[in-house]
Amino acid sequence: MTDLFILLVSLAALAAGAEALVRGASRLAAALGVGPLVIGLIVVGFGTSMPEVVVSALASWEGRPDTALGNVLGSNIANPGLILALAALVAPMKCNLGLLRREAPLLVAVTLAAWGIAWTGVFTRFDGLLLLAGLGLFVYFSLRWARQEPPAIHEEFEKFESEKKLLVRGSIAQHLAWILLGLVTMVVASHFLVDAAVGIARRFGIPELVIGATLVAVGTSVPELATSLVAALRREPDISVGNIIGSNIFNLLGVLGLSALIQPIPVSPAARDNEFLWMLGFTAATVLILRTGHRISRLEGAALLAAYAAFVFLILS
Repeated sequence: MTDLFILLVSLAALAAGAEALVRGASRLAAALGVGPLVIGLIVVGFGTSMPEVVVSALASWEGRPDTALGNVLGSNIANPGLILALAALVAPMKCNLGLLRREAPLLVAVTLAAWGIAWTGVFTRFDGLLLLAGLGLFVYFSLRWARQEPPAIHEEFEKFESEKKLLVRGSIAQHLAWILLGLVTMVVASHFLVDAAVGIARRFGIPELVIGATLVAVGTSVPELATSLVAALRREPDISVGNIIGSNIFNLLGVLGLSALIQPIPVSPAARDNEFLWMLGFTAATVLILRTGHRISRLEGAALLAAYAAFVFLILS
């Protein structure tokens, strides 16, 4: 019970740290003249994925590669299976973000590439460098593609960020202080989170990879959940869906890349043939749903949620 309590408190602190980081980084970007669409896609998008970064990087540093890998795989399953599904149940979504026409196939390609590397049995430091280089290219092309979006998309992101008070201008020092506070909070919370997750795994005889792919992954995905649900409630589907697609790409290229660079991440045949296949399945389902007129209905959301429930049941049984 102590480990579970520590894990829950750590998850809450992790979410609070991510919120502080996103708030500070977004306001700093706005103060430096960065446009709302870029802030939404890059700053907020990457900021909401920072819990995954810190938790997986710290787990890798502390010699817990299964927790690091499980967090990435579980987050990429929970993002469409839980978060996108709940957002669609709140309000059916039709997306007009042109960027998704490029990012969705890219997500499939990156997911297949990660699965291909998994067949070698390990994500080496060289693999980590390649993934991080891919992240750099992804950011570069995302910035180029963002400039081609119609004015309505720019206005949607500006409205969303204004309502969340992410575009408030203030002193650079204040914004940097929020960023530093968020980072420190997440690092400290991640340390306790990883220890608690390992303790729970040992107590109940559950593999660390499974705990990472369920409890830890859902917890680190809370910022994406908050962003997507708020966007769905405000009828801003492009933000909700864009947040999920971008986050999954970032998790594979950035989070997994950094974790492998810190320390090689071994991949067991069981993980390759189970969690990786679930991730591939959810990725394919998301892209196929988006191709049907870029619309996600409540029925499709319910189907994704049912599939996620099946994943959790089977992986824990």
